[in-house]
Amino acid sequence: MATIQEAMAAAVAHHQTGRLAQAAALYHAVLDAMPGHADAAHLLGVVHLQSGQPDRAATLIRGAIQQNHRVADYHDNLGSALKALGRLEEAVAAHRQAVRLRPEFAQALYNLGNALEALGRLEEAATAFRQAAARRPGYARARFNLGNVLAALGQRADADDAYRAALADDPTFVEAHANRGSLLLALDRPQDAAAALARALALRPDHAPALSNLAAARLALGDRDGAESAARHAIASRPDLADCLLRLGEVRQRTDRLGAAADAYRAALALNPALAEAHANLALVRQGQGLLDAAELGNRRALALDPSLTDVRSNQAYLLLFRPGVTAAAVLEAHRDWDRVHGAPHRGRWVKPGKATSGKGPLTVAILSGDFRRHPAGLFAVRTVEALPAHDIRLLLYANQTESDDVTDRFRKAAARWIPVAGQPDAEVASRIRHDRPDVLIDLAGHNARGRPGVFARKPAPVQVAWSGYMATTGLAAMDALVADRHHVPDGMEAFYAERVLRMPNAFIAYDAPGDDTELPLTPPPSLSGEPVTFGSFNILTKLNDDVLAAWAAILQRVPDSRLLMKTKALSCPVTADLWRVRLAAASIDPGRVTMVGATNSLDHMRRCASVDVALDPFPFSGSTTTLETMWMGVPVVTLPGETFSSRHSLAFLTVAGVEGCIASDPADYVDRAVAWASAPQRLAELRRTLRSRMAAGPLCDGNRLAAALAAELRALARPH
Repeated sequence: MATIQEAMAAAVAHHQTGRLAQAAALYHAVLDAMPGHADAAHLLGVVHLQSGQPDRAATLIRGAIQQNHRVADYHDNLGSALKALGRLEEAVAAHRQAVRLRPEFAQALYNLGNALEALGRLEEAATAFRQAAARRPGYARARFNLGNVLAALGQRADADDAYRAALADDPTFVEAHANRGSLLLALDRPQDAAAALARALALRPDHAPALSNLAAARLALGDRDGAESAARHAIASRPDLADCLLRLGEVRQRTDRLGAAADAYRAALALNPALAEAHANLALVRQGQGLLDAAELGNRRALALDPSLTDVRSNQAYLLLFRPGVTAAAVLEAHRDWDRVHGAPHRGRWVKPGKATSGKGPLTVAILSGDFRRHPAGLFAVRTVEALPAHDIRLLLYANQTESDDVTDRFRKAAARWIPVAGQPDAEVASRIRHDRPDVLIDLAGHNARGRPGVFARKPAPVQVAWSGYMATTGLAAMDALVADRHHVPDGMEAFYAERVLRMPNAFIAYDAPGDDTELPLTPPPSLSGEPVTFGSFNILTKLNDDVLAAWAAILQRVPDSRLLMKTKALSCPVTADLWRVRLAAASIDPGRVTMVGATNSLDHMRRCASVDVALDPFPFSGSTTTLETMWMGVPVVTLPGETFSSRHSLAFLTVAGVEGCIASDPADYVDRAVAWASAPQRLAELRRTLRSRMAAGPLCDGNRLAAALAAELRALARPH
């Protein structure tokens, strides 16, 4: 017996110092001498588990349990072996038995949490990790895993607390610093994220995920060079990691280098063809380059890999608006498809409409947007929002953004309360709104970037209204109304909207123009001074299709010395500009007659608008901001409206401003009208002199007039008679 005890002591000593072969030999010797020795069988099983042989480990540890089923360690290590074999339910049962035998067994609780997490039972896993941390002071690993599970559950504030607790236990815990940085990035706290990631990198300079996330943080902070440097360092550290290439693509995409971004995404997909995010991001690049078929294919591939990607399904519905021949019925069906997949699961938990009230006291209206800033949606809404409090409206503004500017300051001043929600999950934002109990909740983004359709699908307010930021039906059964006008939604078209249509008296927005007459003086049409007639397009390339190019080719052919200016930020990318020169040539448009300009500041953009004689609106997706900007500089916009909301912006704005001669009935008429304007320099000059003042004094820029009409409609919805 003394010999066996000595052999076991020596085996354990080898085992504890990592000399597994020597330990295994001695455990075998003990078992040869005493086949029923439970500890030897158990520890030999542990050696096999550590050596990557979980099947042999499970057999040996089960043998130990048959000899003595009251030892908690045996069950705990059996659970670890079963987890390694993928037998997760059995692993959970084994770890639970270990805890039953020894309730204070922190490691067994930790291992139980890991098995439950692998099963996707995240709430139970969080409970197990909490219990493990409570039973062992300084158990940084348990707190770290708790943070990971809470982050996956969307409980981001609690996850941050868990990571900070893990780091208090172990300030050198690299993964905790790195994962906390990733979490803070998701919370739209890039400054804090960069600091956490820097601490991880100080401990391990080649930590590729931390470098990758640092690139995103620096990009969010406006440090484009630093972002690219971090992304390249991440790739150098882990050239086999597709996520690092994904981040490099995002950096390039945000800096309008679309061709280089596409190269990075393709490289990521070469490493991992199942990376749904890379397919989705490549689709966005192709969309920005005006390659709709490639964009749609990328979205479909992303959704096939991960059907839960709500933003990709939103983008797929949005892409339909650009398709020639698109119908209002098809638009409605595409947007309802989003709701069937992502909205329907939340029905049954909606906030119910309250009883009609006397109507006394202010109406509380909440607005959720990521564009309370100098952005088209913000500039369409700010004058009206500023005027709403004067019409007995109490405003709660939920800001899905972290940046701010002078327009943000105006929104904040109008608000009774300003509530930041950037980085918060949809369920958390919906819960916050439900707690605040607004009478009406307004959406300013729809399925656009920074939109939160997942919040509106949960219906946290009794009345929900879409306005200004999205140019189609939302398709949501939870959305009660859509703010429109008779120009965008003519009588008889209501059936093609999931929402009740609220028609404003004139236009559905009130434009807040940039600059003043000193910064942006009115200038004569270029052709009046003997320059060649210049046509202009200031729209994103996604809106340009073969039908549009054919019309432009006909216009340029009929005005032989004329030129075309194309200005949009995607043309900052040389690869994209070259692609479009080829496409223009294929459409019989001489690229030598075309000037391409990329991104500029807003005032320079407006001056470029003034540098053309006639603006050419794309179809079927009309300009909105670009039309208003061009009109503000006194330039006519020739447009061809269809039946969809997004095809009728220019029609609406031109009609409300009283501009005649611009609205075509078919492509041939579109060409005729553009040529007619180009042939009438005095008519162009007269429009330059008068259009801005007409817009400024009329309903297109009258936020108070629109606020009065909107307030009345909202009150009728919320407080029906």
